[in-house]
Amino acid sequence: MLECTRRDRISNLPNDIICHIGSFLSAKEAAFIMVLSKKWRNLFTIIPKLHFDDDDDDGLKDFLDGVLTLPVSTRIRSFSLKCNHVVEYDDQIKRCLCEVVKRGVMVLELHIKVAKEGSYSLPLEIFTCKTVHTMKLGSGFAIDFIPADALIPALKTLSLDSVLFYNDFGGRCAFQALVSTSPVLEELVMDGIEWESWEWSCVVSSPILQRLTIRRQVWDSYERYGNDSNVLDSRGLAYDFDSISFDTPRLTYLEYSDFVPKDYPTVNLNSLVEAKLDLRVDQDSIWGGEHAEDFDPMNMMLYGFREALPVFGKLLQVSISLSNFCWYSLPVLIQRSPNLKTLIIEDSFHCGYEEELVCYCMSETSHVLSSSLEVLKITGYRGIMKELELVEHFLEKLSCLELLEVHAQVSHGEKLRVMEDLLMLPRVSSKCKIQVKFS
Repeated sequence: MLECTRRDRISNLPNDIICHIGSFLSAKEAAFIMVLSKKWRNLFTIIPKLHFDDDDDDGLKDFLDGVLTLPVSTRIRSFSLKCNHVVEYDDQIKRCLCEVVKRGVMVLELHIKVAKEGSYSLPLEIFTCKTVHTMKLGSGFAIDFIPADALIPALKTLSLDSVLFYNDFGGRCAFQALVSTSPVLEELVMDGIEWESWEWSCVVSSPILQRLTIRRQVWDSYERYGNDSNVLDSRGLAYDFDSISFDTPRLTYLEYSDFVPKDYPTVNLNSLVEAKLDLRVDQDSIWGGEHAEDFDPMNMMLYGFREALPVFGKLLQVSISLSNFCWYSLPVLIQRSPNLKTLIIEDSFHCGYEEELVCYCMSETSHVLSSSLEVLKITGYRGIMKELELVEHFLEKLSCLELLEVHAQVSHGEKLRVMEDLLMLPRVSSKCKIQVKFS
């Protein structure tokens, strides 16, 4: 009996003291304690998820009031708030978020649709939350200050949707400060990115980040601003940006959809395993006069990358979309990826609006792929002769190829011909199988 009393000494404390101790626990820790102690089980309530997704202002007020009146003993595992920005509720939202942080929240989703930049600021308590491991923030507001004591020690996944960053009053980069406050951050997702609208160091740096996703959603500033009062460059951007550096030595996954800046001063991607790139360049202002006469989009991309590209020794898969331009620079990327196993070519080999335009520069890629590539996937295959010739070229060069997977877009009457044409092609690899799928 004495041993049992020693083990449960905390349960002998007054209820108000136990509740105070419990206020420092995450929802997960509180759940564990409740299993061990019947008294704690009666004192604490764990809410798995609190969720609000409505544009009704009255409904928002009721939801916020409900959160603010929860007993102090309540723990919250997951909290999600999605609403339009309503100025008169700013104070309630701030107090609500502070309460959620105190209650051991582990998943925090905050999507406040802000119509005017600078009209909403996050409560600083979010940047000192000790329990949250997944945080999603958006959209349209700016972060311009990270407190000096900021620390989010459990944060592993951070998602930002159309969030702007500005330097704080001391000139410190708020974006890099936020990343630095998360010592175990594994994944960073940035949607609706507009680097050129930020005030920042132009550096994405983290010694422990493993997954990075960057997606631009607005490719033309006319879409965003809707008037002629802004001075736009040849990309239709209202601002300009010169460089971006990536210092992420442990990054294994990169999804990068953006314009190509003038320079990449630092590119540390030595652990990269998979990359999905959708990079665009403009013809005029970004590259300057010396290249204007012989402009070629992919050559210009190569010009921007050629000195910075490291050897991607761990890169196993590359997905590319030819879009409207020739992938002349692809062989250079492939040369820096000696262990590449899977190449996915989206929209077949086309590099223009007309069906017969085929990127013959793709044929140069086969020479540097011959010793490593095992899987080649092609989507958007139309079955024209020039495409078939390029497929045949690959099959003649890729000695280690084990699978050619072709996704064809042809009429019902053409399916048999396309199937026969592909299956009859000679292949240098005796292990190579050909799969044809129709959509």
